[in-house]
Amino acid sequence: MAPMNSRPPRHDFGPSAQEKADLREHTAFADAQDAVALAAATWFSRRDNLDAGQQADFAAWMAADAAHARAYAQLQDAHRVARRIPPHVAARWAVPQAAPAPAQAPRRPFLRSLLPYAAAAMLLLGVGAGGYQWWQQPVFSQAYATQRGQRLAVSLPDGSTVQLDTSTQLHVTLYRQRREVRLAHGEALFQVQSQQGQPFDVRSGPLTVTVVGTQFSVRNTLAYDGQLRVAVQHGHVRVAGAAQDRVDLQAGQGVSSDAGGRLSPVASLAPGSVAPWRAGRVTFDNVPLGAALAEFERYGDTGLVVRDPAVARLRIGGSFSLAQLDRFAAALPQLLPVHVVRDGAVSTIRMASKAPAQGPAMQLQQNK
Repeated sequence: MAPMNSRPPRHDFGPSAQEKADLREHTAFADAQDAVALAAATWFSRRDNLDAGQQADFAAWMAADAAHARAYAQLQDAHRVARRIPPHVAARWAVPQAAPAPAQAPRRPFLRSLLPYAAAAMLLLGVGAGGYQWWQQPVFSQAYATQRGQRLAVSLPDGSTVQLDTSTQLHVTLYRQRREVRLAHGEALFQVQSQQGQPFDVRSGPLTVTVVGTQFSVRNTLAYDGQLRVAVQHGHVRVAGAAQDRVDLQAGQGVSSDAGGRLSPVASLAPGSVAPWRAGRVTFDNVPLGAALAEFERYGDTGLVVRDPAVARLRIGGSFSLAQLDRFAAALPQLLPVHVVRDGAVSTIRMASKAPAQGPAMQLQQNK
């Protein structure tokens, strides 16, 4: 007869009801997934907690089939994408936590760890990356262009405005978290509406101009003179060129760049020199006459030609009306040692005979 205080023998009655439910849940989940993708997700979720033996098992699984390595690489790519998801965006996809369940018998360790992590990894592939791609889609995209001699004012949905100068082409794309303009060529003046957490970037050639709220112009005339220029009228912008070449510009400052993205020293701007074409004028500061004529030609046919390189190198400065080009031609002999010879529809600018050497560049403020 067994002693009265002895314990009854222990019996293994198999898995509990909860463990059976866990097993059914895991089986249903696994049956709905691609076997290779699920295995990759399981390995990926455990990647930081593998002992030496498990590391060997993982290496053997990766080597067993090229499809295994591809599936794992896809998860790595999706994980890198998901890490760039802003926290406030990721929070929108978070699964609500259920209320704590009553105390129950502990679940089997492999079920307790495998199912939620594998499911989370599969969710990363199926929902997280896709949701981020959706978040990255533009909410507004529009191209704008002006012809020779034309100017255009544009209002953007975010409240910003853009004024396009002659022969200008740009494309505006607004995303949920950023705003981007690509200026192919020409010049545009930007009045940027400040938006918290939504930077405004203007990309042109090798330059990127980043602002939050300001007024500035970006000019790309690489085809004419090999130059890009940024000029700030109000506020503050950051200009990034080649490699680590970056400068901050305040109101009244400007910088230029060549086609390689090499930035010039920051220059101070004369009052009213930012985008003077808004008032129908062009402004020159000690530039070669050939470059001045090329600038006029951007707005229309001048009928003026220079065939002598020495004449093209003569330097000139001043502010001139685009609507009164004839007055510019008539004033040239007073400003430079040249004379203008008209031959039909073409007027040739030639060096005056017995011209003295040119001193400092002549300046002219032409009346409107």
